[in-house]
Amino acid sequence: MKRLTRNLIANSIEAFILALETVNRPSVKYRTESFCFLFCNAWELLIKAKLLNDGNKIFYPKEYKKPRRSLSLDDCLNRIFTSEKDPVKLNVKTIHELRNNAIHLVIPFIPIDIMGLFQAGVLNYPKMLQEWFSKNLSDRVPLGMMAIVYDFDPKKHSLENAKMHRSLPAETIKWLSHFQKAIGEQANALGINAIQFCIPIQYKVAIVKNPNKSDIVLGAGTSGKETLILEVPKNPDKTHPHRRKELTEVINKKLNGEKTISPYDINCIRTVYNLDSRAEFVHFPKFYSPQYSDGFADWIIDQITKKQDFIKNVRTKHKA
Repeated sequence: MKRLTRNLIANSIEAFILALETVNRPSVKYRTESFCFLFCNAWELLIKAKLLNDGNKIFYPKEYKKPRRSLSLDDCLNRIFTSEKDPVKLNVKTIHELRNNAIHLVIPFIPIDIMGLFQAGVLNYPKMLQEWFSKNLSDRVPLGMMAIVYDFDPKKHSLENAKMHRSLPAETIKWLSHFQKAIGEQANALGINAIQFCIPIQYKVAIVKNPNKSDIVLGAGTSGKETLILEVPKNPDKTHPHRRKELTEVINKKLNGEKTISPYDINCIRTVYNLDSRAEFVHFPKFYSPQYSDGFADWIIDQITKKQDFIKNVRTKHKA
């Protein structure tokens, strides 16, 4: 890897971490604009590193007696994500649009729909960093920081709230209302892939008789003050039901004969993309061979569908 590529990746990660630190500090009034600037900068640097690593140029053709210019974020996105319906691309483009307007509008809070847009972008970044460069962001960022802080009543920060109308200019209210509506329409159009574009932020609490059917169990101590919060362990036979042969069969069945993979390809993919660290994909029982999730099958199918020579390239990299 070239030194410039390594530097771009390192600076991209620093910009992303700083974006997280900024957006997770509710006391910062300028955090919407700050997050947008740093987030877009992180993606621009990461995509330029990807372009360089793939042997492409990151500068426009040199014009006579004019300084050299590197590619804009929009051009970078178009060169890497060729589909206009790619949810990751749409997420970055939408936040980029907010960045271009936020500086003129002065937004003192983050509406809930925009927070969902930010949260999806925060989760997309480490996935692409892992996929493109086999780098795990968890080495630098604790898991808790990946969830954006939202510690106030959404209703009080809604554009329908009378207090918001009194504190914000009419132009800002109008633009933000249109912007949030566009986010909702885009999410509906994306259907099943909308989760990579905008994550709906909801909290639902229900009391159930059977604790085995809950994700979190709350129990009061004997004094009525002490409490325990216990995570109920998931059954890996349900969350990761496939062995390597079964996973291969599931993938080939979904590919419907258009392309096929072998059990060996599963090993290649795991190694090249360092996916053994992805607990949602691979589970390692104490005494048995690895087990794989349906999500892993979907991820592989998505890669094969998007990238024409995905399997061929993976085999080559694994052999090298």
